[in-house]
Amino acid sequence: MRWFSVVVLFLLTVSLFYQSSNSLLADVSTIEKLEEFFVEEGLDISSVSVTMHKVSNESEAKLFIKNQQQAQKNKNINESFNVVYLSENRVKVVYEFKGAVWSEKVKGLLQNRMLNPEFRHFFKNGQIYSCFQSRTDVKINSNFMIDKIINFYNIQKTNVMDEEKFKVVSGTTEQFEQYIPLDNEHINIQFAIREQENGTKTITIGTPILVIEY
Repeated sequence: MRWFSVVVLFLLTVSLFYQSSNSLLADVSTIEKLEEFFVEEGLDISSVSVTMHKVSNESEAKLFIKNQQQAQKNKNINESFNVVYLSENRVKVVYEFKGAVWSEKVKGLLQNRMLNPEFRHFFKNGQIYSCFQSRTDVKINSNFMIDKIINFYNIQKTNVMDEEKFKVVSGTTEQFEQYIPLDNEHINIQFAIREQENGTKTITIGTPILVIEY
């Protein structure tokens, strides 16, 4: 699968990330909005990814991870806390939540983490990337699905990559608060549709950009 320069774009934009809200309550609402499209279209969610970054001093980061690192128990999720050393006493804490399915139980586990007071305080000015993905054999034209996503989120398109059996659209929507600069514009939603030879489609929607394989 192609990453559509995800790694390069991710590294270039990570320090240019903007968020108009300093509360993870807004991010819980964002996750619910991402989920809503798939539910409305009757698409099974096959993968969920939420990644958060926060630059901190080393001592604060160690204390936070010590208090938070005990993973929630569920066979369908994988939680991790990692530290990237940037300079003397400066580190980046990376939290990742990956779900192999999406259910009320998994949703509750994610919300429990994000609404934990200490977690909210630590990441209140951090960066968050949320992605939902569905693999479906529903017989529907990719361009028709693109129009459905654009209309659902009222997206103003800023960039489109259109290749055979693979399309990626970037744009802006007022439904999400955080955004990043890209090509002299701001984007806060990105989605991709990939068609397999057997007719299966992979539909991935993320904000502000996609940071998972699609």
